[in-house]
Amino acid sequence: MSKEAPALPEEGLPPKPGLVALVRVLIADDDPGMRAMLRAAVRKLGFEPVLAEDGASALLAFRQSPCSLVLLDVEMPGLNGYELCGILRHEAGPFVPIVLVTGNDDVASVENAYAAGATDFISKPVNWPILGHRLRHLLRNFGIQRDLQLAQARNAAILDALPDLLFELDAQGRFIQCNAPANEELATHYRALLGRTVSEVLSPKLRELAMAAAAEARTLGHARPRTYRLHLPAGERWFELSVARKAADDSLEGQGGPTFIALSRDVTARKDAERRISDLADSLRQANADLRRANDQLQRQAFEDPLSGLPNRALFNQRLGQALQRIAAQGGATGMEAGAEAEAGAGGPCELGVMFIDLDGFKPINDSFGHAAGDAVLKEVARRLESVVRGADLLARLGGDEFVALIESPTAGEEAMRVGSRIIEVLRRPYAVGRHRVSLSCSIGVVLHPRQEPSGDRLLACADAAMYEAKRAGGSCCVLYEKSMSDDGPEEVLMRQALRESLERGDLVLHYQPKVDCTEGRVHGLEALLRWEHEKFGQVSPEIFIPLAERYGLIGAIGNWVIDTACAQLAQWQALGLRCRISVNLSPHQLRQPDLVERIGQALAAHGLRPAQLSCEITESTMMEHSAQERAMLERIAAMGVRLSIDDFGTGYSSLAQLRHIPARQLKIDRSFVTDLASSEQARHVVQAVIQLAHGLGMEVVAEGVETQAQMNVLGAQGCDLVQGFHIARPMPAADVPGWMRDREHTPSLWSPLAGPAG
Repeated sequence: MSKEAPALPEEGLPPKPGLVALVRVLIADDDPGMRAMLRAAVRKLGFEPVLAEDGASALLAFRQSPCSLVLLDVEMPGLNGYELCGILRHEAGPFVPIVLVTGNDDVASVENAYAAGATDFISKPVNWPILGHRLRHLLRNFGIQRDLQLAQARNAAILDALPDLLFELDAQGRFIQCNAPANEELATHYRALLGRTVSEVLSPKLRELAMAAAAEARTLGHARPRTYRLHLPAGERWFELSVARKAADDSLEGQGGPTFIALSRDVTARKDAERRISDLADSLRQANADLRRANDQLQRQAFEDPLSGLPNRALFNQRLGQALQRIAAQGGATGMEAGAEAEAGAGGPCELGVMFIDLDGFKPINDSFGHAAGDAVLKEVARRLESVVRGADLLARLGGDEFVALIESPTAGEEAMRVGSRIIEVLRRPYAVGRHRVSLSCSIGVVLHPRQEPSGDRLLACADAAMYEAKRAGGSCCVLYEKSMSDDGPEEVLMRQALRESLERGDLVLHYQPKVDCTEGRVHGLEALLRWEHEKFGQVSPEIFIPLAERYGLIGAIGNWVIDTACAQLAQWQALGLRCRISVNLSPHQLRQPDLVERIGQALAAHGLRPAQLSCEITESTMMEHSAQERAMLERIAAMGVRLSIDDFGTGYSSLAQLRHIPARQLKIDRSFVTDLASSEQARHVVQAVIQLAHGLGMEVVAEGVETQAQMNVLGAQGCDLVQGFHIARPMPAADVPGWMRDREHTPSLWSPLAGPAG
């Protein structure tokens, strides 16, 4: 019991790092005032107090919910502190600190406390600032002791579980100790060696081998492995001996010399294994060659346009980002200041010129002569462009009849206009298409950074706006960007306003498309797909309204709405007994939102979902073009337990290097590869390679766009994990999902060749 009312514990004492997140502390004291102060002190430490007013209630509380630390008053009714301490020590074992808090500080009381099993003894009145340090010190030390004992037990168990023999030799070659191998015959044989020397028990040949290994280990620290054989009652066995000098024995020189650790491993089966490995060598070499070719192809697809051989959009964006960093590093000026420096000539800082080149009159060539002829013309266009753009600059094909050039120079503006005039001239020359000759022109838009557009993210959009201004001027010209060119058109203004109002009114909806097991047809998850139907614009394609939302800053709000709505819907289905994951698509803009992880966490918590129930999909192009900031965001999302999935894989952007550094657990094969799967052997080889690549990286594979049973059969045979497409089900409103899943329970598996088409 307490002798006097001590001062309250010191305010503001923070919890120390390195302790567990929740530490429960049992406080047993019949003095309400002391209990209250101890509780306050414990809470200030960041621990959770468990209160008891006497020994019996303290014992009951501990048995119901064991605590990490116990504070006991000595003089309590019923069970006193000494008696309770003895019981708790017996039940809790040695790794729970028990501290007796009492006003009796005589020698007998202290001895009684330690005899009862107490860890520490604190006299009243309590020194509150010291109390916190003592409690943390006790928890830390007991944790270290527990971890050490567990580690020692684990190590001993591991050593005994080894099929090998591990033993220690002193400097005279005497066997000091060994583990207990599972092979009882070997264990008996080796235990007989303990206390004896190598010279006493080994044959001359084996003794020579062991001493040579020890001598080598004495000099070099370790010896190369040596093989030997033993004639045991069960037959002849081959072993490999490895010897190492104990690093801690350097101080023992002159005190008997160093000791050695030796490992003896049974290698009798090695020759059989080597023969099996030899049989597999050719196939492994072939597999490695195939992987190298696949990697080379992925690398080419990642950064090269397959038609023209020019860099593609991914490489252009990468080089543009690098150039922007160089401009920023040199402290690139903006606006009029940059213009004045550029006029100063080559001695000024560099600026960037982005040229957007669009062919005029190319579509009629495709329509009249076919796509093969159009491709031939595009190749010739690329060749002519390369002849004009200097080697130090970058020329890329974005797709279709769109090209882009990046010029980095102190006089980028003048250089871009000069190159633009030359491009118009060389592209105007006729092209041979079979026996015909056709003509083309082009429209070129140019934007300068940082003089005209300080934002690197908008350079392509500004160059594109200038290019359309060139088209409006009649084409076959090069136009320098002006800010007025980015003003919205009336149709775009109306659609943007309608999108904003639809978001505010909740007119956007999510449809859900299932992903099912390829072999058994079980539903593993649903993908949330955004839909917008407007009374004036009708059903608006996501390919139209998503870029619009990104351009005008609505994508963040829409993305947050999608995440929250999908989580809310999954919680409703979960209440109905439906068990599955849900996946949402993340845009590049969302990955640049600093609070994205927090918003995802809030949505999950608000609807009582675990992170593993949500999957976030990013497109392959987004994966390729992401910055270090966006990569860090992906790693944070994965770290919270949310699954990441790479969407539209195979469209020609990524490489093995990127795949290895993205924390994704799922890969979705683009529908373009699935379409010809049943009829094209080449398509089957490509899909098989992608599946093997993904599985080799520990990733689950989903095939998109599955529309036929034949495609299902091929994918199942190739080991694809999940499938998604119209053959399974079209995207459906949330209200239709439970009924669809109930009907599916009574429907034959889609994997059966006899099953008809679904959905």
